Order: sequence, then structure tokens, then C-alpha cells
Amino acid sequence: MPLRTRLSLTFIAVVSPVLLLFLVNFYYYFSISKQEDFLTKIKNRGITMTHLLVEKQSINESLLRRIDEDTYTAYSDRRVAIFDEKNHLLYDSQEINNREHNKPALTITASLLDQISQQREITLKDGRRLGVGLLLRYQGQNYKVISYAVDNYGIRKTQEAIFVSGASFLVAFLLVIALSQIFARRSIKPIANMMRQIDQITVSNLEARLTVNNEEDELGRLAFTFNQMLDRISAFEFQRSFVANASHELRTPLTLLTNQIEVALIKVRTVDEYKQLLISLLEDINNLNDLSNGLLELAQFDVKQNHIAWNPIELDEVLYEAVATVLHKYPAYSVTLSTDSSDESLPSIQVKGEDSLLKTAFINLIENGCKFSVDHHVRLTVQVLQDYIQVTIKDKGIGIAESELDFIFQPFYRANNARTVKGNGIGLSLTEKIIKLHGGLIAVRSRLNKGTTFTVSLPYQPYVQTPSQVVDDE
Repeated sequence: MPLRTRLSLTFIAVVSPVLLLFLVNFYYYFSISKQEDFLTKIKNRGITMTHLLVEKQSINESLLRRIDEDTYTAYSDRRVAIFDEKNHLLYDSQEINNREHNKPALTITASLLDQISQQREITLKDGRRLGVGLLLRYQGQNYKVISYAVDNYGIRKTQEAIFVSGASFLVAFLLVIALSQIFARRSIKPIANMMRQIDQITVSNLEARLTVNNEEDELGRLAFTFNQMLDRISAFEFQRSFVANASHELRTPLTLLTNQIEVALIKVRTVDEYKQLLISLLEDINNLNDLSNGLLELAQFDVKQNHIAWNPIELDEVLYEAVATVLHKYPAYSVTLSTDSSDESLPSIQVKGEDSLLKTAFINLIENGCKFSVDHHVRLTVQVLQDYIQVTIKDKGIGIAESELDFIFQPFYRANNARTVKGNGIGLSLTEKIIKLHGGLIAVRSRLNKGTTFTVSLPYQPYVQTPSQVVDDE
């Protein structure tokens, strides 16, 4: 049975008995109140008739009966019988307005009168007849009064109350069914959203995570726990992929080194030939060293990202240091800095993060742009927008095919036209991870043989000078 149906049935099973209990209590209170009101009126009628009989000497039994018969009430089969303390009948109206002639009147026995003497007031019930038996004392004499009738009005109203209660319960029950559907749908909606998000997570999309709306409730903790599980799976998958790719990437330079050494050992060579061999071996070792460093950075990133000290850092200083590092390593490269204003210097903007990681990311982008350009030149532009700062690195190099743009951030991936250029395909993958870690986005536009533009967007904090900086500026 679907969870939505179970929730709906549970809602109905919980609410319906409460509703039914409420209606039953209402009917019970109405019925008891109606009965008590009827008994009070019947009791007062018996007391009034006794007063008229005992206190008004001018009123005889026949006149009292005439008054009783002419009194209009909503009751049928009404009767008042009055006895003295020796059980002698003083007055008996008989049943007036008797609508059930086939049913004999209530038989008044000596035991019934004795019970009235003992208890002073009792309740009488005979079928639909309902009344009281009273022991009254007037002028030093005890009188036993029996007064009863059939409450036709009360019976009709009670039947109407049963009908209204039943109809109300039916309407309310149908409303409960409708509300149960809404309740079940609203309860299932967060789970359905989680299922939809889970369906979008594939082997190639393990970085996607469930949205955690509220970590305090059970569904929020479930989503958080699921995300933690995905983190562990991603780490395992990354380790597996890393081992496989690292083994493959390391095999090539090691094979080249081995082949060159084996060829050199086949015969004795001149000093110049050995010197050229050592130069070639040194170049291969440097490439292998760069590859090892890249693999090490990529492997340590997932561990390092959990220990980042999130402090405000000056992005302009990070960019200046990144440019200086690239130019120091490759003197033939050149970088042009520009902004969206007339000011030649980069704007002072603070971002939260770790400066060494951001520096690594921009070094990779600048170095890649220069490396794949014929003139080894890139233009770095900084624009301050409303909610974020945008850094653009643009080159006029070999470009990237449109069909390959979706894969360039994968570890060890290299475009077809870049395989002849020295590299290992690690830099862009690491750069994307760093930018995403800092809450930013990285986008790329490229055309073959026209150039490539990388755009990095990072959230920033408005720059505020400290008191010491103000003093220094003055």
C-alpha cells in the first residue's frame, strides 16, 4: 500500500472517532438536558395541582379536572394523581389527551406509594411515559403526588437531533476524507521532492546533493544523512578513479624514462650524446614531478576543504600574486590587467575563503591561457557587479571544440587539439572544485582557433578600510 494511502487512512482513523465522540457527547448532553427540563415541568405541574387542591377550598375535584383538561401543553397522556399519607386517592386526572388508547394507564400500586414515602422523590418510566413521584407536605399533612406524561415535543426534537447529528457526521466524514488527501499530499510532498532529487543523481553527477530545508525535523536530518552518505560514496569513487587515472598517467612518463635509459645502454655513446640524454631525462622527470604535484593537490583537496579557515581575504592581492607567480615561472608569458572602470589598479574587494586555494585556481587559469596562446598572452579583467565580483581570463589561443566543453573539468581530460601541448589535465578540475567550494561559479566560452574565455564569479563583501589603513592613506 502506498505511503500516501496509509497516511490518508491513518488521518481518517484518528480524526473520525474524535468527531464521532464529539457528536455522541453532544447528543447525550442534549437528551439529558431535554429530559431534565421535561421532568422539572412535570414536577412543577404536580406541585401546582396539589396547591390548587389543598389550599383553594373553593376549587373542588371536578373544577380542578376541568382546569387540567383545558390547560394546553405539548404533552400527551399527561396525568396527575394525588394521595394523602394513608394512600387515599384525593385527585386523579386520568390520562388526558391519550394518543395511545390501546395501552392502559400506569398502574399506581401501594408499593409505589410506599417507595415515594421512603425516597421522597422518584423517577417514573413506563415506555414513552416519563414522570416523577413526590412527597409534599402542606399544612401539616403529607401528600403523595404522581405526575407523568409523554414528551412528544422532546421526542420529536430528539429524533431531529439524531438526524442532524447523523447528517453532520456524514458531511464531516466526507470532509475528513478530503482533508486526509490534502494532509497526505502535503506530508508526502517533501519526500516526493527528495525522490525527484535522488533520481537526478547519477554516476556522472555524484556532486549533486539533496536540499536540506530544516535540519531540526526528521526529513531534514534524513536529507542531511543522505548527503553525508553521498559524500562518502563520492570520496570512495574519487579514490577509485584517482588510483586508476594516476596509474595510467604515471605509466607514460615512466615508460619514456625507461625506454631512453635502455636505448642509452645498448652501446657506448659520446659525452655530448649522454649530455643530451640527461637533458631529455631531466625534462621528463620535471614533467613527472609536475604530474605528481598535481595528483597530490587533487588527492588532498577533499581532505583540505574540511579544514579551511574561512576568513576575509583581499581578492586583488590574490590576483596580483597569481600573476606574479606565473610570470616568474614563465618569463615569456604576459598578462594584461584591466577593470570595468578607468582606474588601472584592481578594485579592493574582500571574499571569504582561503587565499592559497584561490591563488592556485587563478594560477591554473592564467597559465592555461598563456600556454595555449601563440603569443602566450592573456587579458585578466575584473568587474564588480551588484552581488558578486567577476574575473575574466581571456586568451586568443587554439580554443576548445564545442562538443568538448562539457568534459574539460573532468580530471585528466584533455581536448584533442591540446594533446601536443605539455600538460596533464588536472588544473581545470582542481580549479572548478576550488571555485565551487568558495560559493562561486566558473563558466567557459570558446571557439576553435579564436580563443577561450573563462569567467569566474565569486560572492564578495564590500571593502571597509580599517582605522590603521585610513591613517596610512593620509
